[in-house]
Amino acid sequence: MNATPENSPQADKSIYEVFAAQFNWAPLAVLSQYLRSLDTQEYKPMLTALMEKASQNDKINKQIQAWEQERVDPNRTRLVVKLINHTDLDFEVSEHNLHSNADRQNFSAILPWDIQALKFDLAYSRRLGSRNKDMFKHFIVFGDEEFGFRFDFGLRVNTSFGVISPTLAPVRIHQVTSIGMSPIQCTTRITRTANEEPYGFTVELTVS
Repeated sequence: MNATPENSPQADKSIYEVFAAQFNWAPLAVLSQYLRSLDTQEYKPMLTALMEKASQNDKINKQIQAWEQERVDPNRTRLVVKLINHTDLDFEVSEHNLHSNADRQNFSAILPWDIQALKFDLAYSRRLGSRNKDMFKHFIVFGDEEFGFRFDFGLRVNTSFGVISPTLAPVRIHQVTSIGMSPIQCTTRITRTANEEPYGFTVELTVS
């Protein structure tokens, strides 16, 4: 794992973190107007970098939207993960328990200040009349012993039988945990869910 070189100005890092937190990958139009309003060139490289990230974020969002709108095999559940790295660290995938039959993209390193999207089409099989069932439970470990985090995700379908027809209740698991010797902040939240089988969903995972 590689961090930003030690001789990088600490002030620059602080400025980047402040602006990243403030704009949170704001729309390009907002950043462009803000850049043109400045009377000094001091922050121009920083804002230019933020505009590039905003453009990357827009591109990732469009890719995620396209994946969410695709038709999915009814025997597969689609999980889309948006990864946002608000740190100057990079994270390699060091371990996972995804089965070989899971349709997924090849993993790539999460670079400093990076934004990525991953798509997983996971097996979904529920027989009529079946009781509660775990459709899938997986994990991915990013990073190493010093800086790392583990992402656990899964889908369980609970079934309650009524007079007319059974009621299905999907339970979506999305948990991220810092596991390295040096703690890092990491959060996850669901941004989209499908209301009908096979109950696909989208998760946003942020490391900061």
